[in-house]
Amino acid sequence: MLNRIFNKGKGAGAAAVKPRGSAPPQTVQVYSAITGGKDAPRDDVHTFTAYDNFRDPRRNAKIYKLLPHLFFDAPWTIWVDGNIVLNSSPEALVELAASKESDMAVFSHPARDCLYDEAAVCMKRGLDNPKIIKEQIDRYEREGFPRNAGLGACYIIIRKNTTKINRLNEKWWAEVCRGSVRDQISFPYVFNGTAHYLPAQKKWNKFFTLSEHLK
Repeated sequence: MLNRIFNKGKGAGAAAVKPRGSAPPQTVQVYSAITGGKDAPRDDVHTFTAYDNFRDPRRNAKIYKLLPHLFFDAPWTIWVDGNIVLNSSPEALVELAASKESDMAVFSHPARDCLYDEAAVCMKRGLDNPKIIKEQIDRYEREGFPRNAGLGACYIIIRKNTTKINRLNEKWWAEVCRGSVRDQISFPYVFNGTAHYLPAQKKWNKFFTLSEHLK
């Protein structure tokens, strides 16, 4: 499925996507994706902009957000949303994750710790199709996924490039394609028992600054 997505040509109005090797290898690769004019252009981190195969521009960005192992060979990657600026070094963030003996770390959501509560907020605010969200969380509930099992603020994702993490990345992508584009709903379900939740932070802190999206 992933190969079919990446091999769609420019004739369909899509820019080609280059898997692995699209950026020089580094120890820590910081990257972002900005599509649909949601955030201002930036050149301080490696930023993807060209992919447009999906009608929803959010999925055009999330293919990079969720699948860094297809684009980078670096041992570690750090995803930052287009409205996030790091205030600490990438290496310091990796050390923070590694100190928790974790190959995947995110900051905890500042207001909630439950994907079901997050789904309810998304439905109430009209952030995605309520029917799709409802079907998704009903499935999680049938499978016995617990409430209050943690919720990440997925605007920063610190990840080690390992076989296990990469397979979970692809499972996460499958959930976002099958269910809601709101990836914070499916993150706890996919990475349960694997991701470490760092303490929640204010919008301006020693690790990063969070600004408002342009739209």
